[in-house]
Amino acid sequence: MKRLATLLSIVAALGGLTFWFLNHASRPKANYLTATVNRGPIIKAVTATGTLNPVLNVQVGSQISGIIQKLYVDFNSTVKAGQVIAQIDPSTFRAVLAQAEGDLASAKAARELAEINARRAQELRKTNAVAQSNVDQTNAALHQAEALVKVKEAAVLRAKVDFDRCTIISPVDGMVISRNVDV
Repeated sequence: MKRLATLLSIVAALGGLTFWFLNHASRPKANYLTATVNRGPIIKAVTATGTLNPVLNVQVGSQISGIIQKLYVDFNSTVKAGQVIAQIDPSTFRAVLAQAEGDLASAKAARELAEINARRAQELRKTNAVAQSNVDQTNAALHQAEALVKVKEAAVLRAKVDFDRCTIISPVDGMVISRNVDV
């Protein structure tokens, strides 16, 4: 019996040693890497596959037709809101504006003449030197001349708007992702 107790204690001791050895010996030791701290650039890189789509896609174009004279941006150019991105040849629009301004000056001169004729006709009517129909005609001519001045002022305004549209500007901050025109 004593031998059995000794044998059991030896087997128990060997089992305990085997258990401890299997559990602790199989774990890898912690390896620490040390380095000195220093300053350097931070590199940000994204690796991905697929299609990128912008959050906001703005189509920039022109309300007038013409020859592109200059392009100030190209693909992948970063632009700011209000930045000039292209220039349409303004020669034709400059000429139209000059013609409209000349037509307006002519209409104003015609209005001045109509005012003078209307005043003269009314003064002569006071002395019965002209018929009432002449006074009516000169007043109608004055109203027509005033209306013509308004029409010519609107034509000048439209010509100025078209001339200003020769310069194409970016409406938003962003990046150029496509371009459909060349110089």
